[in-house]
Amino acid sequence: MKKIFGVNLYFLILVLLQVFGGYILTPFASFLHGRIWLSLLVTQIVFLIFPLLIYLIVTRQPVLATLRLKKLKLKYLPSVIGVSFLVYPIAIFLGLITNLFFKNNVTEVLQKMNSLPLWAFVLIIALTPAICEEMTMRGIILSGYNKMGTAGAAIITGFLFAVLHMNPPQFLYTFALGIILVYLVRLTDSIFASMICHFMFNGINASISWFAARHSVKGNDITSMDPMLRNFAIGLYFILAVMAVVGIVFVIRHIKNISTENETIHLDKVDGTVAIESDNVVYKFIAYLPILISVVFYIVYALNRAN
Repeated sequence: MKKIFGVNLYFLILVLLQVFGGYILTPFASFLHGRIWLSLLVTQIVFLIFPLLIYLIVTRQPVLATLRLKKLKLKYLPSVIGVSFLVYPIAIFLGLITNLFFKNNVTEVLQKMNSLPLWAFVLIIALTPAICEEMTMRGIILSGYNKMGTAGAAIITGFLFAVLHMNPPQFLYTFALGIILVYLVRLTDSIFASMICHFMFNGINASISWFAARHSVKGNDITSMDPMLRNFAIGLYFILAVMAVVGIVFVIRHIKNISTENETIHLDKVDGTVAIESDNVVYKFIAYLPILISVVFYIVYALNRAN
């Protein structure tokens, strides 16, 4: 529980940086003003990479093992790429659901950056988060749950991944994506699996948004669509999402089958010590208290932005 508490506390610090980080960047406000692409880049580096380096220095954790910086075996690559495409219809469906309640502000931000060349657009929107967010979430945060079964670790860290974005319109699909990425990392024992998947997912979104903006194609707000058309779109993507989930389950099982025992972490094995500590309600409450506080900040921050 001590290691879980440590990474959960680290996550709370990241959330606080997301909430109050604007004050840290105030001296550079005039320089960043109007440069959304630069603001996104600086945010990823200052609020994710810098804390990551400090964490590794303070805790003296082994860098390669903690971040799972291990070579991705070529036999896993086709499966990782396959999952990258299968995730997309799931994300679209979950995005449609959240857009019924929250305005899609992500598209607006992307459209304001359409003056960038495509390569720079993809670099900022796809590559940078794939590196910074993966080393943070599937690196440091997931390392704290190494003694927990993959299902539990995937759900918890997937939830934290959604909270870290501090943006309700993105919550559902980032939650789902976070769960899937944990399975890829645990099964391949390489963070490059989740980096590739994350990069391809964001890259597809970035490319579509860039071309749409360049050709003055505006996406329709689902709440303003004709009810019949809206229901048809939701129903269609629900079917596609279900098919994609089935496909991902099949691919995950395939990855597990082509892995040898010493290459992967047992998915359902939980360390005995953890099981004993988990029975202590006080230990468990303290270990997960930072998550509870993070959720409170998330809710308050989201409500404040909505107003």
